[in-house]
Amino acid sequence: MGQIGEELKKYKRILIDTNLFIYLMEKHPQYFDIAKDVFQKIEKGQVYGITSILVLTEVLTKPLKDNNENLARAYKAVISTFPNLAVKSIDKNIAIVAAELRAKYGFKTPDAIFIATGIEEGSDVFITKDIRLKNMEEIKCIIINDYI
Repeated sequence: MGQIGEELKKYKRILIDTNLFIYLMEKHPQYFDIAKDVFQKIEKGQVYGITSILVLTEVLTKPLKDNNENLARAYKAVISTFPNLAVKSIDKNIAIVAAELRAKYGFKTPDAIFIATGIEEGSDVFITKDIRLKNMEEIKCIIINDYI
């Protein structure tokens, strides 16, 4: 247990999973402070954030289903304008690496795409809540539950 901000000092480029955007934007009672710490480090330029364009599909689904256009707009604005955050498209190399990850670990396609994006973009670490992703060799994982 400890503050995630201290852990992030070890890294230059961090891959951000969808759940951190949700915890930040929707002020999740258990995970908001962790997400806030991560995004403050990115905003200040202390680390460079990377995520997949797939994040838009994942964060917008529920607000659109619930007809919550304000939240959908807020997600689009934050993701497209956040400083020191790159939102990477899925290209041929990412698709191939994602297929390799799926074959090796049995990851679901969205998880494999996120991880492949991080690998292709030179991320040092992947920040997620998904414990199932922790044991891969290709990129270190920080599991946010370890910082509660």
